[in-house]
Amino acid sequence: MPGAIVMPLEVMSASSGKIISATLSVPNGASAKVLTMQVNNLSYDAKGSIQINGGNWIDLTNANVTVLGNAKLYGGIGGGYDTISLNVPVSGAVNGSNVVNFRFNTTDGVSSGYRVLSFNLQDGSGQNLIPASAFTQDDPTQWTAPLPGASDISAGQTLWQSATLIDSPINAGQQLKAHCMDCHSASGSDLFKFNFSNNSIVVRSEYHGLTQNQGLQIASYIRSLANRYPTPGPKCRPWNPPYQPGPGLDSAPVSDWTCGAGIDAVSENDLDTLAAIFPSGINKAAIATKGQINIREIPIGFQLPDWNHWVSHIHPKDAWGDYFTNSNLNKLYAGEGTGNGTYNMKTQLATGGTPYAQGKTGDIFNDLYYWGVALGENFAPPNAGVSGSYTIPQQENLYGTVQWQLVKSWELAQDYSLEVNCPVAWVNEEQAPKAEARGWCGYWRFIFNASPQIQNFPVANSMFGSPVAHYVKANQWYYLQILLNPGSGAHNVHLPTDWQYAYGLLNNLYQSSGRPEPIRNFLYVLKGAQEMDNGVGVTNVDRGWTIRDSSPLDVWNGGQTGVWKGTSLATEQAIVGAFLSNWMDTTTSFGINTWQREGQPNAVPGETTCYWSMRSLCEIGYVHGTLSGGTVENFPTWTWNQIPLMQGEGIDKVQVNRLATWLNTAYPSGNYLSLLQN
Repeated sequence: MPGAIVMPLEVMSASSGKIISATLSVPNGASAKVLTMQVNNLSYDAKGSIQINGGNWIDLTNANVTVLGNAKLYGGIGGGYDTISLNVPVSGAVNGSNVVNFRFNTTDGVSSGYRVLSFNLQDGSGQNLIPASAFTQDDPTQWTAPLPGASDISAGQTLWQSATLIDSPINAGQQLKAHCMDCHSASGSDLFKFNFSNNSIVVRSEYHGLTQNQGLQIASYIRSLANRYPTPGPKCRPWNPPYQPGPGLDSAPVSDWTCGAGIDAVSENDLDTLAAIFPSGINKAAIATKGQINIREIPIGFQLPDWNHWVSHIHPKDAWGDYFTNSNLNKLYAGEGTGNGTYNMKTQLATGGTPYAQGKTGDIFNDLYYWGVALGENFAPPNAGVSGSYTIPQQENLYGTVQWQLVKSWELAQDYSLEVNCPVAWVNEEQAPKAEARGWCGYWRFIFNASPQIQNFPVANSMFGSPVAHYVKANQWYYLQILLNPGSGAHNVHLPTDWQYAYGLLNNLYQSSGRPEPIRNFLYVLKGAQEMDNGVGVTNVDRGWTIRDSSPLDVWNGGQTGVWKGTSLATEQAIVGAFLSNWMDTTTSFGINTWQREGQPNAVPGETTCYWSMRSLCEIGYVHGTLSGGTVENFPTWTWNQIPLMQGEGIDKVQVNRLATWLNTAYPSGNYLSLLQN
């Protein structure tokens, strides 16, 4: 019997047709009907193929395989998830020794392969035929530099920083302006942190036109970073999504937080999240708006992007040339180019040290904000395209630029310990009442703005291949925003998170996939409501309590015909009722005349009609269903229409009556008391 198969299998190459073989003893192999696999980065149809004992090759396509779980709803192969499980119908296995071949067919101009994280042969009843003892896991702590000499390590560092690269084997004539350090972290710490193997580094080096020996030198340099950075934890692998939430993360070293809780922390059932929110059963005390739920440790049934999908595939130097190089977007990062910026983040952090990072000297919030503005408001390269109608190449250029800033933000966070310093800075700079134990700094939405929806990419012609994959990507970045920087109870209008906008995209994902997520939806709204209940109150709704971002309507969200479809009515009633009770406690704690209100001297500037995004109250004489600014889409009308539906589904009568009574106080011409239920 051959030795145990070391997993994962890296089916990777700079050229086409790479085959990785696994020989295993399968005593009952002749009964095999299915090859089941978990695969990372199987990013397009027919990227890979499998073969049993020299038989016909079977292309891994959505037509040929059965994608398992929620990944199928999110687009399957080439869809929204980076790691998927699938079943392949097979024949030709025998009792005894079997050879299973995995092939990387050809590149799409971006990818150089995929990883098989696990596989097995199964009989017709779904029983695994290969024992677990036939496999063993690779151990990154045992990896060493393939060329350990100081000269090779130094050469690898030089190559990392300055080697001339080509775009890909199928576009070898295009020389890149960017170097390895430009798309990745400058030091290569991301490859070290996420334990990219020597083989994967060599393959990628060859993919970009370097020799095998040069790839080995770069891999040796990456291994040498063990002298500079902490040893990565066991979850630090390329397929484990950064910051994927799960229990115990806050107890582990902060340096490992970025590695997340692992792909296994992602449940297939949204309801599994309930036990972490309500360990003692559903109750209102566990979700008080004055509280601060730790969503870093609450697992969700939604997979976040792996590191390969943080890193830009097109560097802004190659997308925009000198326009980017000489922009403030580039200048404010590390000082390169002729932009007129007067500082750069790397120098500020290096010279300012911990006092600067903690907001005790200088102004890290201001500096980060204007680096963000340099992209979000002031970056207008020629030939960028028309917003809302971008072509796919234009989307790829723009998305690569947003990703570049995101990865460089990650780099700064890791190199300057910002994930422990930023919570202190939130208190020092903003007197934040709900500073997180770990997180990122400032009001600019570096993560949130990576969403293709924020970038106004056309859903019907999205670079992500389908509307559902587009909405998965948007939701991934929105959730990462509140994991890394929800606002620490010191929000400023829609910064650093636009809560209501994110609620809408949760609905878009449900509508496009057919998969409701009532608990992740609830958790997002709960975190938003807790951010709003920060002691400021309703005299300044831009910084305090606001209907717009904390609404119980967003938790109920259509009930059994909406986001709660498929969930028991009892669970819906318990959660919506508990949240509504807390929301009413908070909302009624403010005198109605203390609220900012349209048409009053204390009105929020710009809120001159009763519309959907109002943070304050509409004018006192407003009657639901009346056009205001050309629309009836607003909170008073929504609640008038939704209260009878909530009553019909048995939502806590006392709390719904409290809602109607408060609305009647806020809008006395609306006759909300007629909605009261005995």
